[in-house]
Amino acid sequence: MELTGKKELLSHLPDRPKYILKLYLLQVILITLLTLAVLFILDILPSLLPTVGWLTLLEPYIPPLGSMLVIAGGLSIVHVVWRKRDKFISQDKKRAFQKSVKYTFTGIPISMAGIIHMFLPVSWLAEEIFSLIGFRNPLTDLFQTPIGRLIATAAGNSNYNDSIVRIVFSVMFLILAILNIFRTIFVFGVDYSAMVYVYYPEESKIIDHKIYSIVRHPLYVSVFLLMISALISNFSIYSVIISIVFILCFSYHIYGIEEKELIERFGEGFKAYRKEVPALIIHPRNWGKFFKFLLGKEI
Repeated sequence: MELTGKKELLSHLPDRPKYILKLYLLQVILITLLTLAVLFILDILPSLLPTVGWLTLLEPYIPPLGSMLVIAGGLSIVHVVWRKRDKFISQDKKRAFQKSVKYTFTGIPISMAGIIHMFLPVSWLAEEIFSLIGFRNPLTDLFQTPIGRLIATAAGNSNYNDSIVRIVFSVMFLILAILNIFRTIFVFGVDYSAMVYVYYPEESKIIDHKIYSIVRHPLYVSVFLLMISALISNFSIYSVIISIVFILCFSYHIYGIEEKELIERFGEGFKAYRKEVPALIIHPRNWGKFFKFLLGKEI
């Protein structure tokens, strides 16, 4: 079974081989892994270099700052797709999208690495991979400890452990995110997901699917669910800070970049639609419809 929208996507990559999508997938995986490796090395750098005194002071702040930088940096790379659109089209409309797609498949995995970074506490990498014990700055351990455990310890319950509950809910949201990714690509096509029609709006089709009556950005719901999964998995001060930064950056991307373009394309009609339907957070009354969508049933 051929991937929905594959032919349409490849038609806008005239100078690329037919197996280019596999290469892009490999690129996404490699960039994600490389970015994660850089983040984790930065996390434990103070322990790897114990003689460098100033790293001790920076140690508690390196993990969140690292994620903040890659999230913001990754999204800024994706924004080039919009910033250089008119330039690329004026140079060569037929190959305009082909020039921009490299920014999409570079920026997205960099940003996603910032979210994935939240899944594992710094101590896991330090102790299990590099056999490093303890941190030089006590704030590091405080910031990476699950908030529930901090509250319980402060209340005198040092035996409190909510790891099983966190893992269960984290896996649940992760499964929902993965299901939604596959479902949205199957329904709308990989060409829509790759933002082909940002460059060729005249070729886009009006998609009258009922999922758009409950959420404006079905595919981005997957990103939001992945962030929740990462947040719950550790639920530390670190993960809360990173989640807030991601929400702010992602909100800017949606409202300041993508929807600005949609307003230019669809005018007052999209403004009215935006007032009626939420961007990412599905109202509880529509959860049943959302689950039907995930299962491929009629909403």
